[in-house]
Amino acid sequence: MDMLLTNNECPVCILNDADLAGAQLHRANLKVASLTGANLTGADLSDTNLMLSDLIEANLTDANLTGAEMNGAQMKNSNLTGADLSGAILTQANLVDANLTNAKLINTELTAAVIGVANFTSADLTGANLRGVNRSRAILCHTIMPDGSEENRDCP
Repeated sequence: MDMLLTNNECPVCILNDADLAGAQLHRANLKVASLTGANLTGADLSDTNLMLSDLIEANLTDANLTGAEMNGAQMKNSNLTGADLSGAILTQANLVDANLTNAKLINTELTAAVIGVANFTSADLTGANLRGVNRSRAILCHTIMPDGSEENRDCP
């Protein structure tokens, strides 16, 4: 973890359960890193390379992931509540059962992402590319869809 915080680089690192809350990791290289269960609450991961990284059950609440490269990232059961993923690239990412409540996904690339029962309550998907994404089981309530319309099919 010292290498990451000092050099902003740690490709293929194992940082499972690491406490990186509030870390300033703008433009870091975390390609193929293992961050299972890591606490990244409020971290600045903008423009970071997280391609093929393992973020299963990671806490990314209020994290800044704008412009992050996350192709093929494994984010099953991750908490992305309030995270900003605007302009991020999540092509073929695994977001199964992730919590994206109040997340910003403006102009986010989600082509062929797997989302399962991900929770998009009050999320903003304006301009997002959802081509090849099966949304049939996703939770959509007060969700702003790519065309700007509001989807409320799962509201109580």
